[in-house]
Amino acid sequence: MRATAQEQRARAGGSGRLPRFKAFFREAWLELQKVIWPTEEDVAKMTGMVLAVVLVVGGFIYVWDRILSVFTRPLFR
Repeated sequence: MRATAQEQRARAGGSGRLPRFKAFFREAWLELQKVIWPTEEDVAKMTGMVLAVVLVVGGFIYVWDRILSVFTRPLFR
């Protein structure tokens, strides 16, 4: 892969900063075109799952905090 990038730089007009800058963005754009982006439905489902997990874990922590505070409150009086 390195040889390919070096060949592209050589074709871009040398090893100066501007050609390398252009080559970087060209390569980044080519990589972004390979990405399979999620649909709006997928994003909505995943967001819902994240919110549900956050609420469940938050509730779990809240319950354990209340339980442990009952046992530790006498220690700090």
